[in-house]
Amino acid sequence: MQGAGGLGRAQWLGLMVATLPGLAAVLALLFTWREVRVAEQAQLTSRFNDAITNLGSPSLDVRFGGIYALERIMQDSPRDQPRIISVLSAYMRSHAPVPPSGFVKEPKDLAVALKRRPSTDVAAVMNVLARRPPGHDNGAQLDWNQTDLRGLTLSTWDIKDIAKISKGGELPRTRSSFSYAIMEGADLRHAVVAGVDLRNAFAGEADMSGATFLRVSLANAQLYGADLTGAGLVETDLTGADLSSANLHEAELGRRPDAPIGTESSNLTNAVLWDADLTGASLQGTNLTEAILVDANLQGADLTGAKLHGAKLSAADKSLQSKIISGAVTDSANLSNANLSGADLTSADLRGVNLTGANLTNADLRGARLTGAKLTRAKTHGARGLPPSSSPN
Repeated sequence: MQGAGGLGRAQWLGLMVATLPGLAAVLALLFTWREVRVAEQAQLTSRFNDAITNLGSPSLDVRFGGIYALERIMQDSPRDQPRIISVLSAYMRSHAPVPPSGFVKEPKDLAVALKRRPSTDVAAVMNVLARRPPGHDNGAQLDWNQTDLRGLTLSTWDIKDIAKISKGGELPRTRSSFSYAIMEGADLRHAVVAGVDLRNAFAGEADMSGATFLRVSLANAQLYGADLTGAGLVETDLTGADLSSANLHEAELGRRPDAPIGTESSNLTNAVLWDADLTGASLQGTNLTEAILVDANLQGADLTGAKLHGAKLSAADKSLQSKIISGAVTDSANLSNANLSGADLTSADLRGVNLTGANLTNADLRGARLTGAKLTRAKTHGARGLPPSSSPN
């Protein structure tokens, strides 16, 4: 008779013998899985190389195939998305560069200028990038540096949502992500950008004159020296944006009561508008709370109902220099002949500001600092917080 321990060893030996076929099957499955993964990676590498080769083809159709092949690889292999973003960004820069001599001179005929569009392959690249899942970017940046994108149309809004706008609906709220995009020196004249997240974008010295932005986020974007002459910024978020020395002459940022659809004013809270040209700009109802406007020219601007609570417009505030990185603060803002009817100027710093001929009817200036402000010919009927000594009369 065997002892209990002998019986136990025999049972374990029998169990091991019984499970050997199963272990062999598991090992075979693991080796097969590894071989499949190796084959898949080899196939992805081959597809990637083929797509890159197609991008260099003189045939537009073949280049299209390469562009959409890379989009499919992004879908099948998210870890390759950063590389593909870099490749497609480089494709855009090389196929649509701003000339070394600078921005192309526009035709005098505006109708001709408005017909200008990016090439179909460059537009296709942009749309592929707009459709990508940004969660797989892994820090990769979209780079349009010195790229000619005149007349670009960029939007991922669903056609059904767009159709609702003309029927009295509001602008869609979805946004495709292009945050931290590099757009310095890019040419975006007459572009239409709708529902795009451009937070923290780098767009210094970009030419965006005549462009239209619909519910775009440019919060904390670097827009120093950008040309936004005549641009339409509808419900655009410019919170904290740096617009130092930017040209916003006759730009539309305010709420238009006569607009075909209801829209909100743009938000410029805490924006830096040092040395910006805002002459003739439409800023009705815009939020300029705590915005820095020293050296800014707002002559003839329409600021009806604008929110300027705590806005910084005076060169007498020496603390502002630390927030201006591109130059020196020299003058207070120029608001001569500006329309500030009903504007909220509470606690604003208006020391030395030129308000000659400005319309301050029903404006709220309670708590505002007005020492040295020029109010000659200003309309102050119904204005609150304006000391008698400051009356233009």
